Amino acid sequence: MTIAAFILIAAGILLFVFTPLFDPRDANIINQISRREARRRELIEQRDMVYEAIRELDFDYRMGKVEEDDYRQTRARYTAQAVELIKSLDKASERADRPEPKPQGISDQIEKEIAAIRRGKGKRG
Repeated sequence: MTIAAFILIAAGILLFVFTPLFDPRDANIINQISRREARRRELIEQRDMVYEAIRELDFDYRMGKVEEDDYRQTRARYTAQAVELIKSLDKASERADRPEPKPQGISDQIEKEIAAIRRGKGKRG
C-alpha cells in the first residue's frame, strides 16, 4: 500500500516538474520565430538570385550577347526587384529586433500562485 502511495506521489511530482516543458504557448512562440527565420532566409536566397542574374546580364552585355536596350530594361527590372527584396529584408530585421510581447509564462503563473497562497494565509491568520 505504501509503495503504491509513493509511486502516485512520484508520478505527481514528475507531472508537475515536466508539464511546463510541453506548454503549447511556448511551441506557438517557437513556430512564430521559425516562420520568421524561414521567411528571412527565403528573402536572402531571392536577393542572391537577383544579384547573380544581374552579374550574368552584365557579363552577357560585355560579351555582346545582349543588345543595349534589352540590357538597360532587364537590368532596371532586376535592380528594382533587388531594392524591393532589400526593403523586405530590412523590415524583417526590424521586426526581429523588436522584443516579442512576453506571453504569460511559468514565472508569472508561479507568482500568481504565491500571491494566492499569501492571501489565503492572511485570511486565516
